Amino acid sequence: MQNTIINVFPDLPPDSTVEVALSFGPFIRFLKSRNDKDNMHKNHFFKYIIDQFERHPELLSPIDVKEMYKYSKQLELVYAAVSPVVVEEESHYWALCTPGVPSLFYSTNAFFNLIIDKNAKGVINNAITKDNEELRKGHAEMSYSLILERFFDIPCFFNQEMIKQLDDKETGLAKYYKINPDTRFTDIIPLKPLPQLDMTLFQSRQTDKDEILARLHEIMPLSMFRFEGFGITNAEDVTSAYALDTIKNLLLSHSDDESENYAKITNALKTLIGSKDIEFGALPFLQINNKLVFKDKACTNSMLVRSTKDFVHMETAYANLTDKYFKNPKVVFYNEISEEDTEKENYLKCMKLAGVRSFAFIPVFFNNLLVGMLEVFCKKEGVFTEGLLSRLDPAIPLISQLMKNTIDEFGNGLNKVIKEKFTAIQPSVQWKFNEVAWHHMRDVSQQVPNPEIEDIVFENVYPLYGAVDIRNSTIERNAALYKDMQVQFNILVKVLQELKKRSGFGLIDEKIFVTQQWIQKIAAVNEFNEEVRLNDFLENDITPFLINFTESNPAYRAVTDEYFSAIDEKAGKAYHNRRQLERSMNTVISSLNNYFELLKIEIQQAYPCYFEKFRTDGVEYDIYIGQSITPDKQYNDMYLSNLRLMQLTSMVTVAKYSHSLLPHIPRHVETTQLIFIHSHPIDIRFRKDEKRFDVEGAYNIRYHIIKKRIDKVHIRDTGERLTQPNKIALIYFNQKEADEYISYIKYLQGEKMLMDDLEYLDLEDLQGVSGLKALRVGVMVD
Repeated sequence: MQNTIINVFPDLPPDSTVEVALSFGPFIRFLKSRNDKDNMHKNHFFKYIIDQFERHPELLSPIDVKEMYKYSKQLELVYAAVSPVVVEEESHYWALCTPGVPSLFYSTNAFFNLIIDKNAKGVINNAITKDNEELRKGHAEMSYSLILERFFDIPCFFNQEMIKQLDDKETGLAKYYKINPDTRFTDIIPLKPLPQLDMTLFQSRQTDKDEILARLHEIMPLSMFRFEGFGITNAEDVTSAYALDTIKNLLLSHSDDESENYAKITNALKTLIGSKDIEFGALPFLQINNKLVFKDKACTNSMLVRSTKDFVHMETAYANLTDKYFKNPKVVFYNEISEEDTEKENYLKCMKLAGVRSFAFIPVFFNNLLVGMLEVFCKKEGVFTEGLLSRLDPAIPLISQLMKNTIDEFGNGLNKVIKEKFTAIQPSVQWKFNEVAWHHMRDVSQQVPNPEIEDIVFENVYPLYGAVDIRNSTIERNAALYKDMQVQFNILVKVLQELKKRSGFGLIDEKIFVTQQWIQKIAAVNEFNEEVRLNDFLENDITPFLINFTESNPAYRAVTDEYFSAIDEKAGKAYHNRRQLERSMNTVISSLNNYFELLKIEIQQAYPCYFEKFRTDGVEYDIYIGQSITPDKQYNDMYLSNLRLMQLTSMVTVAKYSHSLLPHIPRHVETTQLIFIHSHPIDIRFRKDEKRFDVEGAYNIRYHIIKKRIDKVHIRDTGERLTQPNKIALIYFNQKEADEYISYIKYLQGEKMLMDDLEYLDLEDLQGVSGLKALRVGVMVD
C-alpha cells in the first residue's frame, strides 16, 4: 500500500471549491450502525476497527491530510473493511481521498503505479490534465449531484460515466479505466438554510445542463456547503469493453471513409489484444454466381491481397487458397513462416517478402454462414503467439457484422447497376414498382384468390425521341469487309502457289483457279452478293485442305501459317480494316453512351422523368415526362419546354464532340443527329415479358411506328437522305410543333452554336405515313 498524498486537481479554481474537512467520523458511525443492527460474524471485526479509531479521537474530527502518514494501520483497516476479501491488492485499483476536492492520500500499489510516472516523478499528464473550465465544471457537477441526491431526492442528475485514457507503459497502447467514486462516508452539511428549488427545472431531460448548473450556482452556491468525511475511488479496467464499443460505434456510423474506419477498427483490435505489433487484415467473401470475386475497395485491407497483387502467378495461387479455404474454413496459424512453409504454400512467399513473420487466418461466420476471414499477422519475431488469438473472441461477432455489411453493400451495388443498366426500372418510376409490389404482397398475405400483378401504366406523358447514328455504317462495314477479303485472297493465292512450287501437288492448281475466280467476283463490289457461298468455300474447302495437307507434309507448315496468321481476328492482316472500323465505331458509340448517361442525370435535376436509351449503330433514346410519372411534384409545361431545349442543345454537343473525335480514331466515322417532335401526350405501359416500357393504345402505337421508320427517310423528290453529318434534323407533322423548336434554334444560332442555314423540308411518304416535314440546321463543329 502507498501512504502518499497525490493532488489530483492541482489547479482547481478557488471559486469552484466547497468547504472540505477530512474525517473518519462518518465511517465509524456507519460501522456502529451496522454493529447495532446486524448480528453478523463481522461484528467482532467492526468492533476492533471502532476501537482502533477511538484510541485516536483526532481521526474522528477534522484532520489535516498531511498527518495521515501516521495512521497506516487504521487506513489498512479501512481498506480491509470496504474491499472484497478475495481481491488481489496488486491488481486492485483503489484509493482513499479527501471529500469534495479529491486529494489521494492512501492507495493500493496498483492504483499508485497506474497514475504515477516514476521517471517523471509526478502524475501522468493525460490521467488528470484538464483546463480550468473543465475542472470547474466537472467538480461542480459532481458536487451538485451529491447535494441534489441527499437533500432533494434527485438522483444522478449530473452524473456522467467517467472514463480515463492512459497509455500503457509496456505496450504504448491506450488503456481505458472507469472511475467509480464511493461517497458513502461523506457527510454534506448545509451552512445556510436550503432554498426552494423549482422542480420543473429537473423534470425535462431536454433542459440544457449548463443552464441548470448556472442556475444552481446562482441560488445555491457551493460555498454554503461543507463536505466532511472521506471518499473512495475505484478504477476498473474497461479497455476490452471500450475497444468493443469503438467497433460497435463504427459499425453504426456507416462512414464513407472506409480506410479511416479500418484504421480505427485495427487500433481497437490492437487495444483488445494488448499489442501494438500485431496487425490485422479483413477479407470479406464476395460472391457472384457462387464464385468468389475480389473487389479492390473491399479487399485492400487484406494482407493477402496487398502482398500478392504484384505477382500474377501468386494471385492465382491466392485465389485457389481462398476458394479452398471457403470450402473448408478453419483457424490456420503460422508461428513463424519458414522456408518449408513457403515451399508448400506459394502465397506465403509473398507474405514473407512483405516482411510478415507470423500469420493466422480466423474464419468469420454470420448466422452460421461464412462471410470472410480475419487475418492476424506480425512483422516481428517472437511476438505473436497462438494464445493471443483467444483475446479476439469477443470481437469476432462484430467483425462478422462488418463483413456482412460489406457483402450487403456489394450486393446493393450490383442491384443498382442491374437496375440502371439492364432493366427499365429507373429511380423516377421506382415508386410505382414499389407500390405495385406492395399491393401484390398485401394480396398474398390476405389470401386473395389468384392475386395478379397490377399493370404499370403512365398516362398522358409527353414523349421525346432522339437518335444519333453512325453515317452509312452498313456501307462502311461492307467496304471494310471487301478490302479485308481482297487481302485474304491475295495471301491465299500466294500460299497456294508456294505450296504448288515446293510440292508439285496437282490438286493445288484447281484451288488456285477457284481462288482467282473469287478475287474477280470480290473486285466487282456493287455486284457481289454471294457471301454464303464464299464463306462455304473458305471454311469447308480451303481451311480443311490446308490443315490436311500440312498434317501429311509437316515441312510445309511454315507456308500455311502465313495464311492462318492473316485470318486471326485479333491480329491478322485480313481483319485489319474491320478491326479499325469497329474500334472507331466503338470509340464514338461508347463516348456517346457516356455523354447520355450524364445527360440522364442532368435532366432529372429539373424535373424527374423517364429516360431510356438503346445502343444500335449509334444511340437512340426515349424520354417521357408528365404528372403521372412524378405525382408528388406539380407538373407544368415549362418543364417540357426546358427538356426540349436541353434535347436540342445536347444534340449540338454530340455533333461537336463526335466531330472532335475524328483525329483520334483510325477510321473516318461521322454521326448524324435526329429528333422526332411529337407534341401530343401518349400512354406507356411496362411490358412484363420484355421488362421494358412501350407505348399503349392504337394512336400511340402509330407514334412508335413512325419513330422506327424515319431514320433513313429521304427529302421529297431528291433521293437525298435527311440526316447528314454535322447537321441536326428535326421531323414533325404540323407547323405548330416546329415553331417551338425554331425559337430554340434561333437562340442557339445567337449563341454561335448553330449555323445560319436553317432548311424547311418536305419528306417522302413512308409505309402508312405521309405528310412528314423536317427542319435541318448545321452545327458549328469547329
